[in-house]
Amino acid sequence: MLTASTGALKRSRRQARPTHERESGPFIWREALWVLDWFSLRLSPVYLGFGVPRGDGSPVVLVPGFLTTDAYLVEMYFWLGRIGYAPYFSGIGINADCVHKLTQRLEKTVQDVHAETGRPVQIIGHSLGGSLARRLALGRPDIVSHIISLGAPIRSLEAHPALMAAAKWGTDRVVHPRLRDDCECTSDHCVPTPAPSIRRAALYSRDDGLIDWRNCLEPDPSLNHEVGGTHIGLVFNPHVYRIVAKLLAQTKGPSRRRVAKRAGKRASRNPILADAPRQAA
Repeated sequence: MLTASTGALKRSRRQARPTHERESGPFIWREALWVLDWFSLRLSPVYLGFGVPRGDGSPVVLVPGFLTTDAYLVEMYFWLGRIGYAPYFSGIGINADCVHKLTQRLEKTVQDVHAETGRPVQIIGHSLGGSLARRLALGRPDIVSHIISLGAPIRSLEAHPALMAAAKWGTDRVVHPRLRDDCECTSDHCVPTPAPSIRRAALYSRDDGLIDWRNCLEPDPSLNHEVGGTHIGLVFNPHVYRIVAKLLAQTKGPSRRRVAKRAGKRASRNPILADAPRQAA
């Protein structure tokens, strides 16, 4: 009986420990294979818009991951335009600041997009960008209708130790637990759950080398979609693009709009596209 009790106690302690302490974490060397995701996308008919549902012109805001900018999402931006949506960049600059301040910048962009289009905004966030989208949706469910997270830390703001060390060395900000002394985040993890009215979906990869894939899961298993590939390559992954197209199609509006009519306005609001060619109607 004593042996059984001891075994039960050990199991209880093991289950109580955080996931990253119970099991091995992500293997960062896998991220060197991200170029394979990029090549796979270029070779896939999905990249040209074949075999995926067409969009209705509804606005979609793209939010980059940690230490990256909107330029990182250019491939997905133009792809969304090709399949019939109105894509917008986040306008947050480099994603390496206080989470609260980044969320404020994102809110301004989404609010402007909502005012311009008159329609609820869907948001696709990669990595930390997905966490920012969740924070925004918590306070502004009136302008956000749908959040799609790509390898985003949902349960806690934790990443591979090497990434956290690089963040501390490369910037004067600390992402976890409170970023900076003047950060207004009052939570150690800062990953809230939006209102039930906000549709959500989480795409994750078990081969993710930066974020523990278990940390990328929504509490509701039906909202989770597994894909292969690297964390960096999630924004180039053809399987991700196919699932994103299906998810966006589930929230189509009552009418179709032509994206090209607003291309000039979007280019002027996004400096990275100031000299980019207009999208085809």
